[in-house]
Amino acid sequence: MPALVLVLALGILGGAVMAGHRHLHRFVRAQLVNQDGEIFYDVAQAQQFNGPVTNLAERLKSPIEQLALALQISQLSSNVLGVRLFDAAGRFVTALPENMIKATLDAGAGARLGELRPMSRYYSQANLADFFLMLPTEAGSRSNTLPLLEVNIPIHARGQRQLLACAQLLLDGRELAAKAAAVDSQLRAEGWAVFVCGGALLGAVLVWAYRRLERANRLLHERTERLLRANHELTLAAKTTALGAVTAHLIHGLSNPLACLQIFMSIHGDDHPGDSDWQGAMAATHRMQKLVHEVVRVLGEQDSRECYEITLEELAHVLESKVRPAAQDLGVNWEVQLSAQGRLSNHRANVILLILENLVSNALQVTPRGKTVRTSFFEDGPAIVCEVADQGPGFPETALTKLFVPCRSTKGGAGLGLAISKQLASHIEAGLELRRNGPDGCAMALTLPAAVFSSPSPEPGVLTAAAGGQ
Repeated sequence: MPALVLVLALGILGGAVMAGHRHLHRFVRAQLVNQDGEIFYDVAQAQQFNGPVTNLAERLKSPIEQLALALQISQLSSNVLGVRLFDAAGRFVTALPENMIKATLDAGAGARLGELRPMSRYYSQANLADFFLMLPTEAGSRSNTLPLLEVNIPIHARGQRQLLACAQLLLDGRELAAKAAAVDSQLRAEGWAVFVCGGALLGAVLVWAYRRLERANRLLHERTERLLRANHELTLAAKTTALGAVTAHLIHGLSNPLACLQIFMSIHGDDHPGDSDWQGAMAATHRMQKLVHEVVRVLGEQDSRECYEITLEELAHVLESKVRPAAQDLGVNWEVQLSAQGRLSNHRANVILLILENLVSNALQVTPRGKTVRTSFFEDGPAIVCEVADQGPGFPETALTKLFVPCRSTKGGAGLGLAISKQLASHIEAGLELRRNGPDGCAMALTLPAAVFSSPSPEPGVLTAAAGGQ
């Protein structure tokens, strides 16, 4: 598009320069052609002061006086080939030299001369046979064609408006042709200079304007994207905030009943030593009570002023201790690989731990028994990526567009885990995205920017741990 606009602009500029060149060419050519006629006419008027002024009008009525006046003004130029004299009606009277062909003035020339104005015509290639019975030796050419200038002068008494006669001078036009060619060459050179300079200036202005427009368009596009992203995050925050309020209310309501249930199960557990269902219920009650305590602890730390730091290695060990039992129960191998180091505040570490627990829990649920879930911590430029990869069936195509939007899960739940994790990641200025997806598994990546860490990461070490079972 910019190239097309530039080509169109240069085309318009070239057309304007060409039109101006043609107009100026015609104007200059007309001035050159009429120049001799104006000079001859002025001289014809001035010659009337050289003789006696008395009875001037009567004397100029004589063809002899008219011819004498025409011959006098013809001496101004050495290029005059011949002189013809016509009466006021345009009829031929006489000519010098005598071998000039008799002719009659055309109506156009007669009308202009009737207004007492000289009129000139230029023939670029005139056939001398149309004007002379014999080729004039003054022409200096053996060719019958020659550039010819025809100058028609009105003859009248000074101070009077009556046309008495018309003198026609035929001049060799080669000198005029050379002048016209020189003027045309100069006009072409100036036209090209104007086009090149104007085109360069116009191109520079268009490029500058397009770049400013492109930058403004890019800024507008970026701001639009940020606005849409902010609107999406606000919508997501509104949904997850409402969910958080409901969750806090449920935790508060379940805390005491779960504590009583756990006490009851502990007291009567010895009465059912061989009952697997009773033992499973006791284990589930214990896990629920532990989960409630963990959530209450994290929420309490977020609101408290207690601050301390933990390393990524410590975070990986805590995650391992939380995930190992679930992986063993499901018969799924779980591996953690750490090739980066850094320090996190306890508030951010708790949020990151909740996100990773949710991602690993989802991965364990979709991975078949005997397969592997791998959690990797590695550097990606200035950021550190926490990637959770499973060997499940992957996300269906229909779910990819609403991956982080609260909806019904493909596993039968409410589908809120990823939406909450995305919001928690945004809260600590981290990013959560789906990096790989396919029938052999998918990988979720939590990207932690450098601003999340308390201090620059030291030289990375490598820690590899594994937990799981068949």
